[in-house]
Amino acid sequence: MAVRVVHGSIRVETSSRFEVVDITRRVSEWLESVGGTSGVLTAYVPHTTAAIAVNEAEPGLMEDIIEFLRGLTRPGAPWRHNRIDNNAHAHLGNVIVGHSATVPVRDGSLDLGTWQRILFIEMDGPRRRRVRLVFMGETVG
Repeated sequence: MAVRVVHGSIRVETSSRFEVVDITRRVSEWLESVGGTSGVLTAYVPHTTAAIAVNEAEPGLMEDIIEFLRGLTRPGAPWRHNRIDNNAHAHLGNVIVGHSATVPVRDGSLDLGTWQRILFIEMDGPRRRRVRLVFMGETVG
């Protein structure tokens, strides 16, 4: 076994202004492809109008997340940033939720709880986005 730091990414395409996408399977496939066995994986968005969270991917909750963020960030409100680009709400959502999540890796798998999933949250779509991935730990091969 070797200890390494491995960088990569996945693409996420969204079709709505607000959208929650479960990216857990794709992150797990990437982890498997790099041979990560034990360590930590960080998923982060290099975008200021999207976010990453770890939570349940139940469809009703995913809709609730969108409505919650809409209520907090009030798209269309007279935010000063909207004078430049009509997406201040998305920047504020990124501040609230955050741009990354770090998940332990054990025995070659993401060590998530029973209902936990890695969620990409779009707040300024539709767009083609990139989620960057960093695995730090032991690998095989």
